[in-house]
Amino acid sequence: MVNTDYAVQAVKGIKKSFDNAASLKIKEYMDSRLFNFENVSEVSEIFTSTEGMTGAKELSQLETPPSLRLEDGYSVTLTEKRFGGAIVLPEATYRRDGNDTTLKVNLFLQRQRNQLLVSNVNLFLTNIHKMYNEAFSSTSEFLAPDGVELCGAHTWKSGATFDNGVTAVFSESAVDSAMEFGGAFTDAAGVPMPVNYDTIVVKKGSATARNAKKLFAFNISPVAVNDINIYEGTMRVIETPYITYANRLNWFLIDSSKEIPMYVGIGEMPTLRAPIIENNEAIRTNCTGFWKQGVNNMPYNVFWSTGAA
Repeated sequence: MVNTDYAVQAVKGIKKSFDNAASLKIKEYMDSRLFNFENVSEVSEIFTSTEGMTGAKELSQLETPPSLRLEDGYSVTLTEKRFGGAIVLPEATYRRDGNDTTLKVNLFLQRQRNQLLVSNVNLFLTNIHKMYNEAFSSTSEFLAPDGVELCGAHTWKSGATFDNGVTAVFSESAVDSAMEFGGAFTDAAGVPMPVNYDTIVVKKGSATARNAKKLFAFNISPVAVNDINIYEGTMRVIETPYITYANRLNWFLIDSSKEIPMYVGIGEMPTLRAPIIENNEAIRTNCTGFWKQGVNNMPYNVFWSTGAA
């Protein structure tokens, strides 16, 4: 028979491995260039988009340079949310079940730990990818600072406009159009601010993903005489399973040299808390974490298509 003290210590024994695994799994996505990840201490954060700076001029020999200032854009406030789950070790499992109760408890906890890790990390990744999956249809939670879906007809606070949402099927000609759009982009004051797309995001395993790799990958042979791939090796292709099947035709271009507007502020990684002995003698262990997410800047450095037509 395993007593309560041993069972509690066994639960505590899985904490470090769980916390480390959760942190490492989430950190894999921090390097993906899909989001702007930050570890933060603030529960709520206020962001103000900047729309450029004007006023620089040619000066005479003794003229005082004019003072320039950033043109402030929209204000955005993001507040973190709490998420998590729990595992429960029933009294019968650690007191009565099985002949080798020590082994029984350890195996039971390892299986629960593994499933809890998968469940919580999946929840986190599914939620942050909503900014991609709802890029054309978000109702309120993941709108750009101007109140428009991430992909659509945007208006700078100063009144100028741009449209970063199209419907073109992925193809070389569609990429040509996107590159032309990026090369001609101007900021809110009409000053040239070229966007250099270097990352394409697609649904893992989709036809769009296969075509993207054919277009951008190294060492792909032309399929016809004089068929030269001018985009060979110029784009990082990211396939993610968290783009939904319904959005498998979507493709997303990003200039990762500029701040990614899809923001994720992590207050605390998923963490196992101290075990609690319940009234029924079961041992409950909660896993909780805190994060905030949203579009914290005008999405001028992204160009996205539904791939529908």
